[in-house]
Amino acid sequence: MCFRPADAGGGSNMTCPECGKEVQPMGGLVMKKCPFCKADWTKYMNADGTPNAEAIAAAQGGAGAPAAPGAPAAPGAPAAPKAPGA
Repeated sequence: MCFRPADAGGGSNMTCPECGKEVQPMGGLVMKKCPFCKADWTKYMNADGTPNAEAIAAAQGGAGAPAAPGAPAAPGAPAAPKAPGA
């Protein structure tokens, strides 16, 4: 018996546009439903069965990657001590 890893077919992982979970294609098959949320993926595919990046980006809420969060602000300096009283 020969062991063959699931990703030996050359397919890459895909993120479900509906639930956001990562799905690994098995055996080079074209999946038409998400195994987790059961969403229909045919509306996100081209006529040849390849993923349509524009439709997936639109479903995920934007055309590009999400913006990076801003850098945290530096902490404020402590106030100077008061002069001693007489």
